[in-house]
Amino acid sequence: MFHFKTIKNIGMKLKVYLWCGLILMLAFASCEKYNHIDNGSTVKVPYTLFIGGYHGTLHQTNDGLFYSTLFYTDNSIVRQVLVADTNICLLKRNFYCSKDDGKYFAPSNTGCILPIDSFKSYYFPNNAIYDFTDTNVYLVTRITGLEFSSDKGKTFTPVTNYAVGTTPPGPTDTVTSVTQMTNGDCFAMVDSQRYYKKTVGGAWTEVLADGTNDLPFNRPTARWYVAHAHDTLIAIDFNGRYGVYYSTNLGTDWFACTGSGMPKTRKILFGNQAFGDDHFYVGYDSGGLFRMEAPATFTKVNTGIPWYAKIGYVEGKNITYRTNITKNILYCSTDLGLYWSKNGGRDWEIVHQGKYSTLK
Repeated sequence: MFHFKTIKNIGMKLKVYLWCGLILMLAFASCEKYNHIDNGSTVKVPYTLFIGGYHGTLHQTNDGLFYSTLFYTDNSIVRQVLVADTNICLLKRNFYCSKDDGKYFAPSNTGCILPIDSFKSYYFPNNAIYDFTDTNVYLVTRITGLEFSSDKGKTFTPVTNYAVGTTPPGPTDTVTSVTQMTNGDCFAMVDSQRYYKKTVGGAWTEVLADGTNDLPFNRPTARWYVAHAHDTLIAIDFNGRYGVYYSTNLGTDWFACTGSGMPKTRKILFGNQAFGDDHFYVGYDSGGLFRMEAPATFTKVNTGIPWYAKIGYVEGKNITYRTNITKNILYCSTDLGLYWSKNGGRDWEIVHQGKYSTLK
């Protein structure tokens, strides 16, 4: 027989067990509620967007909502932001390189005098590239024509790797721009009837106009710079008069693109194929934003951006959620602010105030 005291102890133990069980149930319930995550809106793989400004600032964002400042106002317009491996490179009045994620930007050794119309207002885009095949940074300048950096933007040396029979650009030549296509071929445009190309593993070779399907080199009405869309070479008249031309055979033959509403008297400030987007974009100074549709036809796509905006660049960023769904966000820099589009550029809305010149 159990003593009353034993029964009382058993009862006390049962109460303790019941209380412990109740506490554990509440704890699990509260944890489940607290950790309930909407995987459809939780970011798994973020992105980094660099935003250069007309007043010299450089900002960074990972979501378009919160921004950090990497370079403050110095009234030297940011022409281009370049990522060379782990280095962040900045092209302003000089070329800068950061090896510590933008905490400090050291000026390079090059005193780069860049091809330009008016320093504070206008400049040719695509002045530099990071060649992913030979891991060199290439930079065009007005004095040496073309320089390269084997330490990813820290120091520069004039290019000497020219093919036999090729005349390097001289002091009177203006090398306006450089680009690299998806297949690795590089092109440097000279503001005259020639340009240079470098195939993977090869030397820089001069290409002269052959009199058939050439670009209309009517200087000073035409001022050309080069870009690309995948493996199609694009030439753009900075002054806008001749618009945009394309070549599918490495610049041997050029053909004019068409586009309703593309102005002939406005400067074309950039040409770029946005990351994560198959379309090629060009932006005008107070003339709108246009997107290339096949076959080489442009359509106006600046709904939401004022017509008088100076449109400096378009860049795309992929964002992946925990559901492994990936979406693309397009950003557009203008002198009226930073805009974004979440529907493939059909319309735009302002996301950050400021005067922004370029993106990466």
